[in-house]
Amino acid sequence: MSGKGPAGIAVRILTLGCAKNSVDAEVLTGLLVKAGCRIVSRSPADVGIVNTCGFIRDAKEESIGEILAMAREKERGRIRRLVVAGCLAKRYREELPGALPEVDLFVGPGDIPALPGLLRGLFAGAQPRSFVGTAALPEEAYRHRYREKGEASAYLKIQEGCDHRCAYCTIPDIRGPLASRDRDSLLAEVRMLVRRGAREINLVGQDITSYGAERGEKRGLARLVRALCAIRGIRWVRLLYLYPGRIDDELIDLVAEGGKVCRYLDIPVQHIDARVLAGMGRRYGPDEVWALLARLRERVPGIFLRTSLIVGFPGESAAAFDRLLRFVHESRWDYLGVFPYSREEGTPACAMERQVGEAVKRERARRVQDAQIDILAARNAGMVGEEVEVLVEEARGDGRAVGRHRGQAPEVDGNVLLSGTGASPGRFCRARVTGARAWDLLAKPVDTGYSPGILP
Repeated sequence: MSGKGPAGIAVRILTLGCAKNSVDAEVLTGLLVKAGCRIVSRSPADVGIVNTCGFIRDAKEESIGEILAMAREKERGRIRRLVVAGCLAKRYREELPGALPEVDLFVGPGDIPALPGLLRGLFAGAQPRSFVGTAALPEEAYRHRYREKGEASAYLKIQEGCDHRCAYCTIPDIRGPLASRDRDSLLAEVRMLVRRGAREINLVGQDITSYGAERGEKRGLARLVRALCAIRGIRWVRLLYLYPGRIDDELIDLVAEGGKVCRYLDIPVQHIDARVLAGMGRRYGPDEVWALLARLRERVPGIFLRTSLIVGFPGESAAAFDRLLRFVHESRWDYLGVFPYSREEGTPACAMERQVGEAVKRERARRVQDAQIDILAARNAGMVGEEVEVLVEEARGDGRAVGRHRGQAPEVDGNVLLSGTGASPGRFCRARVTGARAWDLLAKPVDTGYSPGILP
């Protein structure tokens, strides 16, 4: 490499973790493409980048495993330089350089814009191995977000960081305090995504109900969603990661209106036992959770609801877990993710007494999963005969295709398996549900010519 930039080098990027990290990876890709790099999907490559997650133990172990796997490719000469980016690099910025000598450079999430210049330094040998500083991407970096044309579903990261300070969570230390993104910048980003083919916009953040709160903005999320719905070309707007105690009547009314806003909410309640919730630092109790569910189902008929639960938090007794399991059976969420508590250094929960054993945590998670499988199977079976709007995401030939209906978020809620359609990815069709599997629905199109196209 020579000259002012890394033009012409081949870069392979592997991204792990959440949807917010995926958005960062698209920004990273765009910056590298602008600098003249070639993005490749596999080795050989001049540079390999692992964009890591560092949230909980399982994610950290996966990140370390992928780093070591790419390091072995470097040993075989299939990668010349190895870069570790993202949350793991930020969280362990002091420890990792000594623990992973195979890595040539560590870069934090907020330092991604400096990476094109740093790549040149990798080959010149004139820079430190660690370049980890800020936690969040600067606003102007999102202008360079890169996506393949025709991808119909996109995530929109509307904020960085978090102010809640839950006892188990490392996000504020990794990503910093709550910082809502500029509304005009978000709207410009969505217009770009629509030009590239996006028809579904999924709003993500650590707690999107707090959008604008740190700058004194009231009803910030509702105002943003209404502005997004006014953009021509969007068909679905989906709200992910809402804090239970901040869902107000205006937001419920917005979802109830329908239109482009999907009748779908992702609300991580984490637990239902009052003492466990208090220990977690969650700012609501079981009564508020039950009342919220009742309000949502009464005022938004047909709403789909997803939650996340943590089992084995310090002090979770057998009785507390039994209450949680009854809650799963009785509340009947459409979709549910459950995670064994991960003891993370630097968090208040790490030092708490009455830590729950690993085997107990895993067994409790399994029991919740088993209960939810039955609930989801019943939910899917109850949809047989219904007609749904489907966003086609993959064509498999022989008239088969894979898509999702409005009540299914990307990657986590299963799919609609279509037969007898020639619909191409990125298009919509009406389909009637003909059967159900554990996670997926089977359906046949009833209007193969249906397509809302570019909507007002």
